[in-house]
Amino acid sequence: MSPTAPLMTLVEQQRECVQALQTLLEQEASIIASRVSDDIEAIAKEKQALINEIQRNDAQISRHSERDSLHHDETMREHISAIQTCLSTCKQQNETNGVALQRASLSIHRLRNLFQESGGKSELTYNQDGNASGRKTLGTNIKA
Repeated sequence: MSPTAPLMTLVEQQRECVQALQTLLEQEASIIASRVSDDIEAIAKEKQALINEIQRNDAQISRHSERDSLHHDETMREHISAIQTCLSTCKQQNETNGVALQRASLSIHRLRNLFQESGGKSELTYNQDGNASGRKTLGTNIKA
């Protein structure tokens, strides 16, 4: 939209974008729970594109010649209030998703470590002094 577009059109567009972000964040939560990395990456890109659009809309609204009516017109105030409420919900959901993503990452890291440790334990043996050594060395120092 151009800066000369009606202010109400810009505000309504902003409200739609923020509501779309809220829906996307809810979808992100279930995708994080599924732990499919390609899906997580794809939704992160969608989220970033939507956030960029919200920032562009905000800049257009702030430069609009009629922006003072945002505080005086009742309909505008209702839209702004709805946008702010939705943004607050988005912020909370994004924080929740971030914590879930960190937990999923930590869980995957621990699982990887367990696999590495269990693989390493099957290759370990102990010498007469009780020191661990790799199984590959078992019997290689015999001189017969």
